[in-house]
Amino acid sequence: MGIHSVVLIGAGRVATQLGLTFVRHQIPVLQVYSRTAASASALAKTTGSDFTDDLSNLNQQADLYIISVTDDSIIQIVNQLNLENKTVAHTSGSVPLEILAPVTASYGVFYPLNTFSKDKAIDFANTPFCIEASDPQTEHKLLQLARLISSDVRLINSQQRAVIHLAAVFACNFTNFMMVNADEILRNQGISHNILLPLINETISKLIAISPKEAQTGPALRNDREIIKKHLEMLATDPDKKMLYQLISEQIQTYFSKEK
Repeated sequence: MGIHSVVLIGAGRVATQLGLTFVRHQIPVLQVYSRTAASASALAKTTGSDFTDDLSNLNQQADLYIISVTDDSIIQIVNQLNLENKTVAHTSGSVPLEILAPVTASYGVFYPLNTFSKDKAIDFANTPFCIEASDPQTEHKLLQLARLISSDVRLINSQQRAVIHLAAVFACNFTNFMMVNADEILRNQGISHNILLPLINETISKLIAISPKEAQTGPALRNDREIIKKHLEMLATDPDKKMLYQLISEQIQTYFSKEK
């Protein structure tokens, strides 16, 4: 028996994008839960579902209950759930599978590896889904569901998933924060960050053909001390950015000096 309906426990960015994708693939979202009725109602409206802010009022008819909340909140949700004989999964990149064991015998992980915003639709077709489950039957159900919406579905255990999540923080979150800094530097001179978009696109494009190590460029790699000095002088009035520039430059130099 496959998964033909879901209940979303959480109404944040991941839950929102999953809910919209399920509806597009004709998988009904029966209900949305959130701690606040306003959040639950907003997502329920877009998915055509019921909503609640009380876990004791969860719809009991769904094939799958997806917990999509902050990592710290998962255990709080688990302690309040009564879903014996139901299939339950969480979407976290770093929380172990076994955290769901007290809830039901059929539990798993349904982790989409991507970056999510509520207001920007995401294409799940190429989004890797990391699947882990308590038993072969639950694993089969989650694999089937993931393959319905994505072409990249993988069996990944909790230890591997934690490593993937760590790497994703470097690749996505830290990289985007660098763009936050770049945007502020440009805006101070009345320049839009869109001037960097071709550079960013080419940076990402290169990673398809060569390794990140091979793709590294810049004054730190070249040990161009005069340019580095000039850049640090330009950042003299912004000590946070100056510290960040200096730290990253030193890390690049240290790393690549070991490669010679």
